[in-house]
Amino acid sequence: MPFIIAVSGFKNSGKTTLCRKLFPLLKDAGLDVAYVKRTHEEVLSPEGTDSGQLAEVSGAVALWGPDGLRIEDSRKDLDPGSLAARFFPGRHLLLLEGGKNIPLPKIWVGSPEAIPEEVSGVVAFYDRDNPCEKERHFCAGQEKELARLVLAMVRKAEASPAEVYSREKRIPVKAFVGEFIAGALSGMLRSLKGDFDPEEGISVHIRSLPGE
Repeated sequence: MPFIIAVSGFKNSGKTTLCRKLFPLLKDAGLDVAYVKRTHEEVLSPEGTDSGQLAEVSGAVALWGPDGLRIEDSRKDLDPGSLAARFFPGRHLLLLEGGKNIPLPKIWVGSPEAIPEEVSGVVAFYDRDNPCEKERHFCAGQEKELARLVLAMVRKAEASPAEVYSREKRIPVKAFVGEFIAGALSGMLRSLKGDFDPEEGISVHIRSLPGE
């Protein structure tokens, strides 16, 4: 599952702009990055539409058109961890724009003095118009330094080469067990024919069969 960090702040504080600046820097550093925007606006197809009705029944639908693919999931109980496990399991990092009240490590966009008391988990500040010499305080022009901090946090969190999930919940695996799983699967899969490279990372899904 990817490391998740929120880019939080008040409306029009520059969260999207910062995400756009960080994204290419993190990708150039070798990270496979995903992006999710947390909004309080409704995002699903209306209930009266075909896709809206099917989403209520199936839990998720995909709209596939000439311009790409959009997945709609009607579950109301999604949390950042299950969202990341379901849609971005192989990524290194998930940038979550918004989510200031969600318990995640956060980059606060705006003045440090303006943070509401209920907001927790702030690991860095980005106040674009106000330079500051304090540690982990960044401003416009220091996006590379902020990206390096995020990269270090991601690398520190990558303790095991393999992750195991059940029903989108991560099962704790010790490092040596993760190394064993990764080594065994990579060794077996190397004998398979196909255009893939285990060194680039692989995903294996074991589904339960009816009656088991």
